[in-house]
Amino acid sequence: MRRTYSYTEAVQILGGKDHPVVAAMDKALGGALLAGSLGLWQVLDLFDAKPDFTRLFSELVTKLSDKRRGLSRYDRTQRLAAAHAVVVMTAFFESLQALELPFRLSPADTEHVHGFAPFEQSLPLPKAGRPYEDNLRRIAELYEHLTADTSSVLLALSHWDQLTETEAGRVLTQLAPLPGRALARYEELFRQLAVDFPEIAFWCSLEDHRGTRAALARLEEVLRETTTDITADTRQTELCAVYRAALDRPLLRSGDIPNGLRVPTLGEAYVDPRFQVLGSSDRPLVPSIADSWADVPERADLDGFLAGHLTSPRACNAPLLVLGDPGSGKSVLTEMLAARLPASDFAVVRIELRDTPVDADLVRQVEHGLHHLLDDQVSWAGFSRRTGGAVPVVILDGLDELMQATGVGQTRYLTTIAEFQERLRAKGRPAIFVVTSRLSVCAGMELPPWSSVVRLLPFSDDQVRQWLDVWNASNPPLPAEVALSYPDLAAQPLLLLMLALFEAVDGSLQRDRASLSQAQLYERLLSRFAEREITKSGASRSAADVRADVEFELDRLSVVALAMFNRGAQWVTEQQVSADLAVLLEVESADRSVGTRTPLSAGELALGRFFFVQKSEAVRGDDTRLATYEFLHATFGEYLVARFAWRTLLELHREDSARSRRKSTVDDTELYSVLSYMTLTTSQPVLGFLRNLSVGSDRDGLFGLVVRLLATRDDRRLSRGTYEPVPTVDSVRDARYAVNLVVLALLLRRRIYASDIGFHVDDWQRAALFWKSRLPRAEWASVVRMLWVDRDPDRHFSVSLSGPKRSTGVVGIGTTEPYLTLDEVGLMIREALAPLISAYGFRVAAALVELSAATVHDWLPALTLLADASPPEDLLVREVSARLGRGGDDRAILAEFSGIPFNQCPEALDAMLRLHEQDSPVLSEDWRIRGSLVVLVREALEAPEQVWPDLLKRATAAAHDLGLQRPPTKPPPAPTDPPR
Repeated sequence: MRRTYSYTEAVQILGGKDHPVVAAMDKALGGALLAGSLGLWQVLDLFDAKPDFTRLFSELVTKLSDKRRGLSRYDRTQRLAAAHAVVVMTAFFESLQALELPFRLSPADTEHVHGFAPFEQSLPLPKAGRPYEDNLRRIAELYEHLTADTSSVLLALSHWDQLTETEAGRVLTQLAPLPGRALARYEELFRQLAVDFPEIAFWCSLEDHRGTRAALARLEEVLRETTTDITADTRQTELCAVYRAALDRPLLRSGDIPNGLRVPTLGEAYVDPRFQVLGSSDRPLVPSIADSWADVPERADLDGFLAGHLTSPRACNAPLLVLGDPGSGKSVLTEMLAARLPASDFAVVRIELRDTPVDADLVRQVEHGLHHLLDDQVSWAGFSRRTGGAVPVVILDGLDELMQATGVGQTRYLTTIAEFQERLRAKGRPAIFVVTSRLSVCAGMELPPWSSVVRLLPFSDDQVRQWLDVWNASNPPLPAEVALSYPDLAAQPLLLLMLALFEAVDGSLQRDRASLSQAQLYERLLSRFAEREITKSGASRSAADVRADVEFELDRLSVVALAMFNRGAQWVTEQQVSADLAVLLEVESADRSVGTRTPLSAGELALGRFFFVQKSEAVRGDDTRLATYEFLHATFGEYLVARFAWRTLLELHREDSARSRRKSTVDDTELYSVLSYMTLTTSQPVLGFLRNLSVGSDRDGLFGLVVRLLATRDDRRLSRGTYEPVPTVDSVRDARYAVNLVVLALLLRRRIYASDIGFHVDDWQRAALFWKSRLPRAEWASVVRMLWVDRDPDRHFSVSLSGPKRSTGVVGIGTTEPYLTLDEVGLMIREALAPLISAYGFRVAAALVELSAATVHDWLPALTLLADASPPEDLLVREVSARLGRGGDDRAILAEFSGIPFNQCPEALDAMLRLHEQDSPVLSEDWRIRGSLVVLVREALEAPEQVWPDLLKRATAAAHDLGLQRPPTKPPPAPTDPPR
């Protein structure tokens, strides 16, 4: 389906046959303009008729300007798209007419001009997510093609043969700068259009550099300037009032605010986020990994982007997807957007997908949201028909919550929306859709054509300062330099609020910042918020009781974090949390029953009271709620995992110290349960927190305990505990537990030697190979990355958590693994290949080894394997050249590698000479190869000092055969008189 206009379509939309200038042009062209049959023949007739393109442009746009107050938002958008198409072609043909080319057509030229129809092709349309320079590049490419097409037909006209050489040269000289001149004229006309219609400037990300305002106020200002001034429907007015009220809502509920503090409202504190944007043409699927955005430029003009997107034709063709991490402000952005859009132009319906039935289709989801907003049963069709010219904007907030709560993928969700939008446009009821989701949940989701994806970025330092200026104006101040010393927290809006609340109580961040480790900070933050929740009831408690209750709250949160860590997930369901609490802390849930007074489960009690734990919900058709939980920032969970593991180890150490000396071993069932479902090496932050927690502990005593547990790792285990977050084979659990014991030992000793843990080389090799055989690939890779083993001449070997800087990719893992497993053969091969791998990387090195071992019949597939590894071009040229004329299939090799340049290198010259000396038929069959031979031979003769002597001798003989004249040898310089 075409979504952009041709010049003919644009003229028809803007003026049609009723416009006098259009009618005059159409008459001059024999009806070809409005009939859609305008070709080069008619275009060249314009050189005589010279209708005024500029006058047509000016009058059509003036007519649009006069009508804009009576147009709906969508009609105005369509006419602006048509006006842009007129601008594109006006600029080109004005510039073409100015050349005054001396051509006439004859009947003999019909076949040359019949298929050229420049006024019928779809023209580029600006896109809000695309820089202005990118738009210019696309327009320039169009003008290059139009110039090339025009030139090719002109050269084929019968009149061309009548031109003198001077006249022909003048025509070609005139055509050369045509694209550049047309582009300059386009910019002039485009800016004229943008003066009357400000929104079109935002289509190209052209800012007008007026004062920047926060909280998307600038977006509201821009859209009110371009409003259609149509009176909003009663329902739209009601919805607008609801959305506007959100601007006056405090960032936190009053019950979450300590006495004496004033939490700013959403409208006061909202800081427009930085963002990245890309279109569906850039990627077929949603980029769901942060690394995939590394090359996408960052932007700070979110108001401008949204103004451009919402007023462009693209918005009604495909949804806008807004991505971000938990706590990045996706939902708050949708609230701000709903509050800032003028009701006269946009009928906003903001829907939280968590409250819609999970088994509902798209239309039922929207209608469910309308019922919730308007307290009335409203059909989508009825609502969209009565918007009074305003374009419906449907905001679907929390697609990730819908997916993770139900466990059901939604890979075609965006495509379904785009198909729905297409049906709506066909019915004359276009709509705009905006969808929010977490970045990591969107893996595999299709991006329909014309869609845009926005990724919200964490706060910059300046944005942190901007937010704190508002907070500090009415609360005990949190200096920006203090907040910025905790970048993981300060960069997320909600976590920055958490820091500010924590500091406002007693100022401990400023007081203890220099001595506070990251683990101590998280302990204080979590303890403070747990204490506030506990003391809200006002019941009289002793200090000891409060401490015990805080400890229990943190233990429950730790079980939640462990539930995620041991399942390898970023979120966990309420049922999973409740099950884990029952096993690890013996916290049972009340009996569940359907009804409004159903007791809360243990999982809900553990999670529902902390705003740094995000709850995602979905509703089934029977009103059953499905819920999952995650931490707003991963480091909360990582700290709690480390905390629980460390406290379990300390408790075991206390039991071990108190046990009877006659008992040889301590029961480590609880520690085994905690540390046998995921290796600690998979999370560097967890290791960092464990290292912080170990400071000041009985390192020697704990190390001795861990070593004894490691020594008995292969003994028959009496119990593996009842904790089972995921079904796992016992041998896999044993491997993970052993690795984690080694990691704990290294956290206590930094470096351990074979004698410290009672291992010989053979013991370590068997253990490492066992771990490799039982651990999933990703976990084993994390072990290889974290553990470094050095051979030691006196004490066999040593192990540490730090070693030489290593690659974290597959190549690095493959070359580093022999060090960990003490594989002598692997080490020998690794050392032998090290120079090759260092120079070219693992894939190219492997392909070169394969090529060196290939027989003559296998050269072609081996060379193809090398090419697939993306080697340096000069390396590929050398390897291909080295195998030409050596008995292989030269035709097939040259056909496969027809694109590589056989430039001046000894191997290439040698190969070409070899083919010549063998009188190879490929030289006569392939003009490119024969040309390479001539060029290389000539270059060898011109610079003989750069050619090997034997190659120079052969090149000289080949030059004689080819009829190439050897350049004269320069006489040696005349000797000068020696100085006296």
